[in-house]
Order: sequence, then C-alpha cells, then structure tokens
Amino acid sequence: MVSYYKSLLAAYYSVGAVCIILGYFYLLRHPKGYASYFITLIAVMSFTLVFLSKAAKRRFQKEVSSHLENCRAGLYLEELIKVMGRKRSKHHRSLYACLSSVGFDVLGDYDSLYASCQNITMKSHMPLYHRRMFTYYLSRNELDYARDAVTVLSALADKEKNQAEKKIIQDYVQECERALRVRMGEYDEALKYYAEMINSTDQHPLITRVSWACVYGEILVKTGKRQEAEEPLLFASSRGGDTKYKAIADKLLAEIGNAQ
Repeated sequence: MVSYYKSLLAAYYSVGAVCIILGYFYLLRHPKGYASYFITLIAVMSFTLVFLSKAAKRRFQKEVSSHLENCRAGLYLEELIKVMGRKRSKHHRSLYACLSSVGFDVLGDYDSLYASCQNITMKSHMPLYHRRMFTYYLSRNELDYARDAVTVLSALADKEKNQAEKKIIQDYVQECERALRVRMGEYDEALKYYAEMINSTDQHPLITRVSWACVYGEILVKTGKRQEAEEPLLFASSRGGDTKYKAIADKLLAEIGNAQ
C-alpha cells in the first residue's frame, strides 16, 4: 500500500515546483504590472505548501512515529525505511540516520546505532548525533568518550540561538549527565527524578514512561529496594513491547524472583 505520507510529500514538492515555475514565467511576461495578482498567487501557493507540510508531518506521526511511541521499535524502523530509506539528498540521508538511530537505541542494537550515527552529517543534526553516540559509548563502558560527548553537547547548547533548539540540547545534556552519575553509583538524584516523572500527571508517550519505569526499577534494585522495584519493572515488562527496556525489566524481575 502506498504511504499517505509519501503522497502528501509528493504533493508538497509538486506544488512548490509549480509555484516557482509560474512565478518565473509571470515575472518574465509582466515584470512591471499586475503585482497584486502575483502577490495573491504566491500567497495562495504558500498557504497550500504550509498546509501540505503540516498534513505530511501529521501523517508521518501516524504512520511511523506512533510505532516507536507505543514500543514497537521494529515496526517503526520498517515503516521508516519505506518512507525515507531511499531518499538521495544529503539532508534526507542525514535525517533518516537520525531517526533510525533512535529506533536502534530503543531496541538496544548498539552496533546498528553506531552505523546509523556515521551517516548523520548535517550540522543541524549534530546534537542528536552526539546524544546517540553518548548512549553507544555508555553501552561499551567507554566513559571518557561518553564525557567528551556531553562536553560537545554543552558547547552546542551554549552556541545555539534558537531557544527551542537550545532547550532540547540542554535536556540532552541533563539526560547524559544523569546517566553518568548513575553509572558512577550516584543514585539519590536519579531516584528522586524518576519517581517524580513516573508520578507526573503530564501526558507522555508510552515509550517514555516505560523507559522511566525501567531505569527507576533498575536503580531501586541496585540500592537494595527490591520490593519497591517490582511495580515499575512489571510495568516496563508488560508494556515494553520489543524494546530493550522490556528485556532489562524481565532480567531484573527474574533476579528478584530468584532472590526471594
């Protein structure tokens, strides 16, 4: 079945091409007159482009991103390949690498995560590159490289002028620093943070809640609070789909059961 997202994207580019061609020929024939008609044409075309762009993003969310959000990482990667895997432009190849690296991270396939990251080449995508490479280094216990990735992320946050993008990078830095502290055995701040997040009334995707529950349960086990760990680990196990969080939760639950 042809992806509705791809159809909308094709319409987006087609309308854009028509807009450019019509505008070009109009200017050739009427360089000094009928400016209002030309402005109206551009306005209509621009509105159409904005509408198609937003519609395409909504369809991408429904056809692709929703699978990852609902802990179906394998299906997410399959659909991602269908709609983006054959793009040839440098921007699209880099964007595809960004999106696929997230899927491989959630699956716990760190070799594929590393391979995807090597195809992230656009400057605007570098924050996500360093965020995913941090995960790769942490999985290999290469803490010096992991710290270097955090240092680069901090520098990128300082340089970023767009406040929304700056906030995203700063969140990456906080996530990485928290993970490093946990790896070094500093659990108190992380326990408080994940407890607050799990009990938050804000709406978060299932994958986010599952990841929080898994990490929280894992830290509780490490700090000897095995009974408290069961509830979040059971949630991660039952709702984790094909993610690494389910696998980690299942392993920890088995350890708890054996210990009891």
